[in-house]
Amino acid sequence: MWVWKSLICVVFAGSVFAGKAQPLPDGPGKKIIESACAGCHDLNVVTNKKFSKQRWQVLVLGMGGSLSKSESAAAIEYLAKNFGDSDRGKELVEEICSLCHEWERVKDHELSKEQWAGVIKGMIFEGAPVTDDEFEAIVDYLAKNFGKAKEQ
Repeated sequence: MWVWKSLICVVFAGSVFAGKAQPLPDGPGKKIIESACAGCHDLNVVTNKKFSKQRWQVLVLGMGGSLSKSESAAAIEYLAKNFGDSDRGKELVEEICSLCHEWERVKDHELSKEQWAGVIKGMIFEGAPVTDDEFEAIVDYLAKNFGKAKEQ
């Protein structure tokens, strides 16, 4: 496995020096990303992405390397803040709803905003850990992305 990761790092390392990477925004975690990620990847690989915090976590932890737990946490926070999916509703659906439901179950429904609100209220009644602010973000996201198809 380490041979595979080393080979990938060698392949991507050439692109670090071949092109000019977009500069990273300042903030806690920047130096970790520059030292840990840029050793194997062109920083454009990072700056061109918009992933949820959960996805950044999977990627950072999957890369392994020599990062401590606190360095990994700082890198994940930095990436999520600066290169994260800015749709809080989506993030909440992925984090909270997926505790009990498969993603396919959400995708298979086309409900109105009012219907989604009723479904989410029912889930809260069943014990879903959702605050009032999170409720609004979840309902808005679901209605926007999985609402009833507009009549033409």
